[in-house]
Amino acid sequence: MKHLLCYSLFVMLIVSMHGGEAFAAEKPSVEKGHLLFNSQSLAGAPSGKSCAGCHPAGEGLENAWKNPNLVGRVNTCIAGPLRGSKLNENSIEMQSLIMYIRSLKQQH
Repeated sequence: MKHLLCYSLFVMLIVSMHGGEAFAAEKPSVEKGHLLFNSQSLAGAPSGKSCAGCHPAGEGLENAWKNPNLVGRVNTCIAGPLRGSKLNENSIEMQSLIMYIRSLKQQH
């Protein structure tokens, strides 16, 4: 019991020294979304296709950010043409894809 208490205190000390960075290392980002958009293995997709295969450089998605069901639309493409598994709306991957798609409005 004493060792468990010491270990717990040690872990808490390490976490506080690093601000919890080790446990929150990955956050959604436009850059990650761009990588996922171009990935041929997004959501375990076995098709060998990527989002960019149908939308090179985001072509045709300039106004997608306006879609109130953008998450649903992205999952439709993942489960349909890519044949992957739908992503959880709150996952880092989905949030990154949404951030990337929304960034396209600024590029075109």
